[in-house]
Amino acid sequence: MPDRKNNSSTLIPGFRQRPLMMQLGLASAALLQPNINKVKEKGMNFWGDKDGAAAKVTMEKVIEGLRKYQSHPYQRPNLHKSVVWSDGEARLIWHAAKRRGKSKKAKAQIVMIPSMINGAEILDILPKERSLIGWLCTQGYDIFQLEWENMRDDPELATLDMTIGTKISRMIEWLRQEKTDTPIFGLGYCMGGLLLAATEILNPDFFDGLIFVATPWDFSGGGKNNVATHIRKWADEGGLLKVTHLDYMPNEWLQLIFAGTDPSMITRKFSSFADLDMTSEKAKLFVAVEDWVNGGADMPAGIVRQSVNDWYIHNKPVEGKWRINRKTISPQKITKPCLVIIPSNDTIVPPKSAKALAKQLPHATQLVVEFGHISMMMASRAEEAFWKPMDEWIDGNL
Repeated sequence: MPDRKNNSSTLIPGFRQRPLMMQLGLASAALLQPNINKVKEKGMNFWGDKDGAAAKVTMEKVIEGLRKYQSHPYQRPNLHKSVVWSDGEARLIWHAAKRRGKSKKAKAQIVMIPSMINGAEILDILPKERSLIGWLCTQGYDIFQLEWENMRDDPELATLDMTIGTKISRMIEWLRQEKTDTPIFGLGYCMGGLLLAATEILNPDFFDGLIFVATPWDFSGGGKNNVATHIRKWADEGGLLKVTHLDYMPNEWLQLIFAGTDPSMITRKFSSFADLDMTSEKAKLFVAVEDWVNGGADMPAGIVRQSVNDWYIHNKPVEGKWRINRKTISPQKITKPCLVIIPSNDTIVPPKSAKALAKQLPHATQLVVEFGHISMMMASRAEEAFWKPMDEWIDGNL
């Protein structure tokens, strides 16, 4: 385990962008879409009839919510973090276990691999009040949290092959040198679960167990409001060509794709936020999550092309054809105990997609939780319904 005295303590800024114009545009479009024919027929007279008046009232409430969000005083606190390893734009943060009784070591170590789409903050969304990482530390775990910085500035994050085969494997080698007899588990969230599966295949003698949280594996999902459908449509309309031309994908483009799966979500969540007590923890949590959603980094073009083509267009993971560094990422070859967390209300990673991974793993335990993709990390019920069962599973595999 790393020695605190040798760790660098880095001040991490907490501010996230708040894209007002994009949110206003999405909310306006969602309100007008059901009435588009009436708007064309009546023009400005539309706002005088019943539907127009209702849309206007709703939009005023949305604007109020957006105004309160924009001006809310909460910002993620500047945290002094123990950076125990860094390489280019990747770094590993150590969150030390809270020791219990006379114990001098953690009961296990957990290496967390987040998605590359948004930051890792969701795992520690309100550091003092609502934090999966903080809670796991109180249960006696050392947490090693991988973070991605400005990926466009790091040539070793240009493709998935380099990200996993070079960058993450180099991190594993550093951890291997530091490894004691304490069991070590890997945890991947969303896209991070795909990275974890590939990391296990490339480094099969490192982890003692694997935890896949809301990890997509079958990308064949259809339907108008399915993320996979929207990404394929975006690619068909020339999205990949534009990314290739820019050499990166602006985070705003990705957020628009996700928002397109439920255009009315902007109106619902901000109109509800307008009615909250702005001094409450609930309001602070809303702001923290919304900042995280809107604060993702731009994605290197190579990662976008590879993930869209291999996953969303050709569905290679579930068909056993996904390869990283010329090795097939086959779950059937993973012999470690695995826990697959499946949020039943997830619209980003449908349960069918996550269950496909569990079916291919020889030693998988499925845990279906009644949450969405994000709420499983921050809902008030998450500790009882998700965090504690995960802790119990780890305990049973020590």
